[in-house]
Amino acid sequence: MPLSQLQLDQFHRDGYIIIPDLYTAEEMDAACEAMERIFYQTSYAEWIKDFDAGKVDQVGDGFTTKQDEIPTRSQFPVGNNALDRLIESDEYLDIFEQCLGDRASYCNAHLFMRTGPTDKRYPDETWDGYHIDHNTNCVLPPSVDTDRFSYINSGVYLHDVEDDGAPMLVVPGSHLDMSDIFVKGYEIDNMASVSHIRDLRKVEGLVEPVPATASKGSALFYSSYLLHAAQPFQNKRKQRAFWSLSMSRSDASAWTKFANPFMYGEREFMLPFTTRTTPRVRTLFGWPEVGHPYYTKQTLGLLEQAFPGLDTTPYHH
Repeated sequence: MPLSQLQLDQFHRDGYIIIPDLYTAEEMDAACEAMERIFYQTSYAEWIKDFDAGKVDQVGDGFTTKQDEIPTRSQFPVGNNALDRLIESDEYLDIFEQCLGDRASYCNAHLFMRTGPTDKRYPDETWDGYHIDHNTNCVLPPSVDTDRFSYINSGVYLHDVEDDGAPMLVVPGSHLDMSDIFVKGYEIDNMASVSHIRDLRKVEGLVEPVPATASKGSALFYSSYLLHAAQPFQNKRKQRAFWSLSMSRSDASAWTKFANPFMYGEREFMLPFTTRTTPRVRTLFGWPEVGHPYYTKQTLGLLEQAFPGLDTTPYHH
């Protein structure tokens, strides 16, 4: 069933929504088994036995498997039907497009695994580590026009994620003020990076973070502008396995897509080039053209912070 108007209003107000029972338990069990074999080369139950016995001491982290000698893949498509077919759910895709308010355009999909005994993907302090995921697919800083210039991330819960299983902490409603939060963050030296807040306590007007717990078969949809953070496992015998997908509005796909030259290792080459080159050349790589409504006094200031040395004069209008 599509989202009701009440659910859609909730998504736009809070910046996220969790929809239960989008997938069956059987679909999730098969997908989780396949994902475990990609990350552990066995089941999690067998892996943790070997870990306890001192036979293994590492596992693939996040969405990049680290056992280079083993031919596994965590980027979509991974080559396993139980995982790859999750994108084919019409109900799942319909909810994406309702939240986007437009036809969806693929950004990326990947497997995201956190493994309790070895997990290190969390900050030491409860106020640290808050960030937005927007920079994963898009180099442009947040705009005040949240609906048009953000994209949507999703995580499908392959198993129950309870309070002790390191659920993601989200800050409801933070997506609506992200451009202002970043501007203020630079003013008071509270930006740890172009996507990370240094200290959540210094951000005024936010509500308390809440854990994104959910049952097996649920799907989380959240704005790429939504502040969130990881937290440690209370129960280090657990894992957290997500099938993740990000999609943008089709009319914004030029600058919010995975297959762009800004990802990971390429950024150290592309960002200096992008800073120096002309506005016309930037449009070849997905930047909005001169005169586009994205360029406001606020976003231009954020661009100057994200791209030190960038001449924004042509974009003023």
